[in-house]
Amino acid sequence: MPKQDQTKIISGKDLGALALEDFCQRCFWLERHNGKAPGIFPGIFSTIDSLSKKSVKRSFLERGILPDWLKIENVKGIVDFKKISMPIKDYGDWILTGNPDDIFELKDGSFHIVDYKTARFTETQDKLLPMYEIQLNAYAYALPYQGLEPISKLTLIYCEPMAELDDDNSFRLTFMSHNKEINLKPETISELLKRARGILDNKNPPSPNPNCKEICLWVDDLSKKLNL
Repeated sequence: MPKQDQTKIISGKDLGALALEDFCQRCFWLERHNGKAPGIFPGIFSTIDSLSKKSVKRSFLERGILPDWLKIENVKGIVDFKKISMPIKDYGDWILTGNPDDIFELKDGSFHIVDYKTARFTETQDKLLPMYEIQLNAYAYALPYQGLEPISKLTLIYCEPMAELDDDNSFRLTFMSHNKEINLKPETISELLKRARGILDNKNPPSPNPNCKEICLWVDDLSKKLNL
């Protein structure tokens, strides 16, 4: 099977990187043209996210309501949805993808999208929040194409570990959930898709962010060591 052209596919989360204060267009270009740099993402975060989703579905199947830790109102049902795949013809003939953690159908017939994050909850200090906002709005932008509309609410669910163990015998750690409502503004997605296309259409890598400490720094260091 031929390898997919990564300059023709973009996830909501990758698109959200353009909203970050330290976004580097050169790193973005390199990743889309050559693949992401090798890295290790701790699997425990994916495990906790999976447990969160299982808890939600199990509670709804067994009791007809969401678990007590998840404060979402007026839920009628959970949408069985796997993956977003939306063709984008206006900005470079590519595909917008994504995997919403949960989509709830509300009693008024609209839909509420949530995304779980295993992280400390702060109102002002999460530097990745702009990326998460775009990620959720990308879902809101694409889901009507696949028949889910209207989208009425977006929420980040922070699953925050407590500062101390429950006790010293069982080594159990309690998590607290915090809801952060995200402004619904899917119109920003078109603007970012257009901007992303403009970066990727360059034949050569664009100028880096002067403060970049990611791929650009690694490439420059390697080039110096190899005298390239």
